[in-house]
Formats: sequence, structure tokens, C-alpha cells
Amino acid sequence: MAGSRGGRRAAQPAAGWRAPERLLDGGLAVRFIAEKTGQERIFDFAGLPVEPEVARWLARAFARRTGPRHGMKHIVSAGSMFGTVKAFAGVLSRQWPAVTDVTMVTAAHLHAFRGHCDGENRAEYHVQTLRSLLRDDPELAPQARTTLALSWAQPKRAEPQEPREQEYTDAEWQQIMTALRRDVRIARDRIRAGRRLLARHRAGDLPAGGAEEAAGRLLDVFDRTGDFPRYAGRHRGQVNDVHALGGSAALISRLCLTLHEMTAFALLLTALTGENFGTVAAWPAAHYRPDGGRDDGPRIALVEETKARRGPEREHMVAPLEDLPAGLAEVLAVPADEDRLLRSPLRVYHLLLELTEVSRRLGGHTGAFTARAACAGRYGDSAWVCGAGPHHVLRWARDHGFPGAGAAEVTGRPPVNVRRIRQTVIERRRRPVAHTWVTMNDQYLMPSLRVQRDSQSVIAAALQEEVGKARARHGVPVLTAAFIARFHDDPDGAAAEAGLEPAVVRRLVEGEQDTVLASCTDHLAGPHADPGQPCPASFLSCLDCVNARALPHQLPVQLAAAEHIAALRPHLDPAVWSKRLRPRLDQLEEIVNTYTPAEREHARRSITSRQRQMAGEFLDGRWDLR
Repeated sequence: MAGSRGGRRAAQPAAGWRAPERLLDGGLAVRFIAEKTGQERIFDFAGLPVEPEVARWLARAFARRTGPRHGMKHIVSAGSMFGTVKAFAGVLSRQWPAVTDVTMVTAAHLHAFRGHCDGENRAEYHVQTLRSLLRDDPELAPQARTTLALSWAQPKRAEPQEPREQEYTDAEWQQIMTALRRDVRIARDRIRAGRRLLARHRAGDLPAGGAEEAAGRLLDVFDRTGDFPRYAGRHRGQVNDVHALGGSAALISRLCLTLHEMTAFALLLTALTGENFGTVAAWPAAHYRPDGGRDDGPRIALVEETKARRGPEREHMVAPLEDLPAGLAEVLAVPADEDRLLRSPLRVYHLLLELTEVSRRLGGHTGAFTARAACAGRYGDSAWVCGAGPHHVLRWARDHGFPGAGAAEVTGRPPVNVRRIRQTVIERRRRPVAHTWVTMNDQYLMPSLRVQRDSQSVIAAALQEEVGKARARHGVPVLTAAFIARFHDDPDGAAAEAGLEPAVVRRLVEGEQDTVLASCTDHLAGPHADPGQPCPASFLSCLDCVNARALPHQLPVQLAAAEHIAALRPHLDPAVWSKRLRPRLDQLEEIVNTYTPAEREHARRSITSRQRQMAGEFLDGRWDLR
């Protein structure tokens, strides 16, 4: 009950109650009971074209799969599975030798059924339905169960070029939300005005003989009885006042939502919460307010909901409907309560309950989404409607100028698709809604083009940052042959260009400062020791040092070291090679690529055996201080 702390009291079945038998007629019929509606249907297996024992086995398998602890909740779903059973029985009846009991059912019979389905409508549906029916059947031979579990695993289909359910663009989203909020506002203003008129009539404040008084009188009758006054006689037509005031539909809409408005509420709450449309449309009117309905704290309502696809153990959930935080409400583009109302799941839900009070009371409904149709359904259905379905969404879309789900866009308007609405909410919030993080990432975000583009941008930025770090690390200045020629002509100018003293450059050019793979501008002023102390770092770390410079006479040994590092790769643990030697190879390639192809080729031909030996000893660590 709304606002109550205890919720519904648990109840035990009456004394002597027994669950209805599900296997009937000696095991040749199965009773199915829809969980929500209580509808029953008897599925007759005696008429299948197979031996009685095979029919009983199929009935037992069907009863297990459609039992209360499985996810099948609707008669239509059970009927579709029974259609697959009949098709399978037809295939078994044509096999030779004849199948007389379950022990004779083999993988060959399953493959024969698959061949029978190929090329037919819904072929893959029938194949996967039979797999779902029999893969856990303890009576089926292990070989056949293995075939169902492995060979019949749904083949990996080619990924579509675009995700099936794309996120709406900002412009498309705005078009749909504007139409939904408009319907909600119109319904709110009209029904509240109708209630004020009814209250004034009951208070005797309306002048007699006027149109308002007639409308108030008729609304009073409708509010109490669910119908309007009628003439006595055979046809029992409504009194003339009803037609004079616009007809019964116009008068009813003063107190009740129309089908379109009920659908608009369901779509709007789907967009505000990110829940499945079918789950939202089945929300009850009863809810729990842990905040006690006060306005001085976080406002929230807890609503029970059911998602049958989660299975019997996890299908019952609680959806929290929150109000907008005060800080967020203050920064919305449109001021005042109007904007906050239609962006707050809690306020929209409470408004829905307010506007459906009459239809719930007169229709005897406990659901939150109720409406009064203009007339009863063509098959004798009640005019009091509870819950919105896909057909309501399709009609709402068409009557508001939108294509239905799966239709092409017309006049620049997007199709109204409840899956795309949910997809859009999840992509924008990046937060799971009634599912796990893994499901959100794999099923909703990974196929999304927008998420892929966003991810590529993030990854590209991260890679660029790492490349920048790598380039900064690999940036050993190379004193080229052209620089050395300029130094011989103008020592002071060339040294100033390199940011070094002429004497230092001279020592570098003459090889006095060589280490192994580079030259050091000052081994007494390195980053690895106190000033004035010799550098104790490994020669392998010279390429990371700010004092390192590369010169043309070192190119042969640098090429020899690079070749030796590459040759070590197959002989070392991949993690060790990547951590210790791959960065050095990248640094050497950065230096080597500074030279022209002709210079690199000349240096490669001039590598001596001593240089190759020195590169090997150096990489083995024999040149490091112990």
C-alpha cells in the first residue's frame, strides 16, 4: 500500500490446497497456467503422429520446460513451443526404423529436424526452441544432448555494419520527448480541470441550467457508476445531454486518461528510468516511500517490478524512483516546477497515480497505467484498459506523426522504438539499469557506434600521450655529419646551436666521450650521482640520459646492437624482452632513422666483428660495474 511501511502481508494457501496436476490423461496432456493472468490451456500430446511412449516423453519434457520455475510465463510462448514439438514429432514419425521410445532418439534425428527446418519461416527459432526444450532432458541419450549443447550452438553471425538499436541523436530525442511531455501536460490540465468542475458541482457552486452544471452532473454519475445516464427501453442509448457536451469519449477524458496519454506516460517513464518499456507498463500503483513522503530529505519511491527473462529466482525486483536533487533542479534550462516535474521519475509517477485514480477505481485495477477506451474491444474486452503494449506505442507514434518501430523515417521524424529509447538512456548514463555491468558493456555499449567513436577518441588521446612520452624518452640528439662539417668551419656557432661548449663538442667528435651506443657530454654531471661523482649507471641506461648524444661514427655499433636485440627476442621470455629490451630497440631505431638509407646501408656494411662482439658483451651486462 502506498506510503505503508509493511507492504503486503505474506499469505499461506488455504488448508487442503494442492497445486493443480500438470500432467493429465496418463501423461498425454499438459496443463499450462499463465503466471500473471491465471489463464489455463491444455496441450494435447495424444494427437501427435508418434508412438504413445514418445508422446509421453515429449509431454514430460514440455512440462519441465514450462513449469513455474522456468521463464515461460505466457500462453502464447507456450503455444509457440508446442508448435515446435509438433514439428519435431512429425519428423520422428517419418524416420526408419520407427522411433518407439526416447532411448531410440539419436543425434541423427536431431539433424533430420534441422534439415527439415532449413528454408522455412522462423527456421532458426524452431531449431533453438527444440534445443532449449531438450538439451537438459535427463531421459535423452548423452550423445543427443551433446549434439544439442555443442553442434547446435547458435552459429556466430556476421556482425552488422551498424548496431540493431542505435541511440537517438539529440534532435531526435528532443522531438520524441517534446511530444510525450505535451501529452502529459494536456492530460494533467484537462483532468484537474474536470475534477475541479466535479467538486464545484457537488458543492452546489454551479448555476443551474448551464452547460457547466450539465457537465458536472454527468461527471458525477460517471464517477460513481462508470457510465452515463441512459434512456429506458430496448437500446438504452445515452441521454441527449451526453451528445450535446461532445459525446461520452469527451466527457470520460475529463476524468480519465486516454489510451494515447497512458502510452505517453509509459514512454516518458521509460525514458526517465532506462527500464524496459514492458516492465514499466506493468508497474503497480502500490509503492513504498522510505522517506515517509517528507520534502526535507531525499525523495524516493520503491516500486515492485517483474522481469521474467531473469528467471524465477531473480525476476522480482525493486525500482527506485527518485526526485531530482535540488541542486540539479536549479540549473535546468526552463525554470519553475513545470520543467522539474517532467524530468523527475518520482513526480511523473505520482502524477500518473493522481490522473488514473478514477480509472483504477472503476476498472478494478491495481496497475499504475490505466485508461478508459472510447468503447469495449471488438472481442468483448473491457473498455477499462490496464497496461500499455506494443500496439499502443505503434498507434501513439502514428497519430503523432512518427513512424513505428522498424519503419523508415518520414518527414525527418525518427521511428518510435522502445528499445532505442532504453539504448539511448543507457548509452548516455553509462550505468546499468536492471542488469549487470557486463551485460551493459557487452550488449548495449559495445555495439554502439557512438560509444565506439567515443572509445576511439579516448584511446587515440591516450596513445598520443604515450607516444609523446615515448618520443621524449627516445629523444637522443643526433649530431649529424652535416653538423660536424659546420663545426669544423665554425666551432663557436655550431656549438652554440647544439647548446654545448666548443671544447665539449670537440671531445665528442673525436670520440673521447664515447660510452657504447652514444657519447656523454659530462660523466661527472649525470642524473644518477651527486655532482662531481662519476656516473654509476649501466651503459644500457645511457640512451635515457639527458647527457647522451649520438654521432655518425657510432652508427655501426648501434646497428649491431639493434640486430642483436632483435635476435634475442625468440630466446627470452616475452615479458622480459618487452620490459627490458623493447624500449632500447625503439630508442635505437629512433636514432638510426635519423640517417639516410644510404648512410644506414654504408654503416651496416662497415660493421666489424669486434663491434658485434662488443654489442653482445654489452647487452649481456659484461660492461656494467659490479
